[in-house]
Amino acid sequence: MNRIKPLSVMLVCAAASAASASVSDIGSFIDNPRLFNDRSGSNLMYSSSFHPMMGSVSIVENNYGAGGFANRHTAWFGDDAGSSKVDFDFGDGWDMKMNMTINDASNVDNVEAGFQFDLFGFGLFGVLSSSGEIAAFGSVLPFHSFGAGVYNIGDEVQLRMVHRPGDAEFGTTASTMEYMYNNLTTGSGWVSSGEVDFTTLEGGIPSSFDMFLGLGAQINNPDADFGSVDIQFSQIMIPAPSAAALLGMGGLLVSRRRR
Repeated sequence: MNRIKPLSVMLVCAAASAASASVSDIGSFIDNPRLFNDRSGSNLMYSSSFHPMMGSVSIVENNYGAGGFANRHTAWFGDDAGSSKVDFDFGDGWDMKMNMTINDASNVDNVEAGFQFDLFGFGLFGVLSSSGEIAAFGSVLPFHSFGAGVYNIGDEVQLRMVHRPGDAEFGTTASTMEYMYNNLTTGSGWVSSGEVDFTTLEGGIPSSFDMFLGLGAQINNPDADFGSVDIQFSQIMIPAPSAAALLGMGGLLVSRRRR
């Protein structure tokens, strides 16, 4: 693991030639509670409030009743009109950050909470409550684990990810994702994965398919009567359109570090 100093300014990174239309299109949450709804009779209190720097999402659920494996609740990043999910493509660079606290995960096998991805299956960069692991896996995400035991129920953790596009799809330089967390409760400071290469055939996010990005949680095997969760997302920060315009200049001035 690589430790980095706390940053006072949110940086947004991308290749100089890359357009960031998808990032600059973000203007809403497209709420999708009960994306998985195996416990359709549960008592769910879900809310979201979009803001480019201080957004929030709340998921409180209990009294699950009988049913199947999991419930999943997601807020996708949507367009200004709030009518369509934003599609992220190969050349879209971003730097996103949020705070998250799992206040309660009583009598459930596992809560998977954090940033959510949807392309060729669902992906997660976030917390697995059963083991205290913080990890990224699934969808087209490069895999990385910070290990078990770095998160405890009740901790407030900051999650951050920086996507740096490669030179071109099927090109010579792959895109990378850098995952970071900062456990504010334990005082871990920022911990970084370093830049992790994409291993898709395209060397990054394939532009010929739709990839959606958001945040939320999947609750696995909750007890019918006593299962309960309380998950709070706050200070959700996305790149502002004005910042996106600086991506090209930043790409010209900064040489990319390769491992």
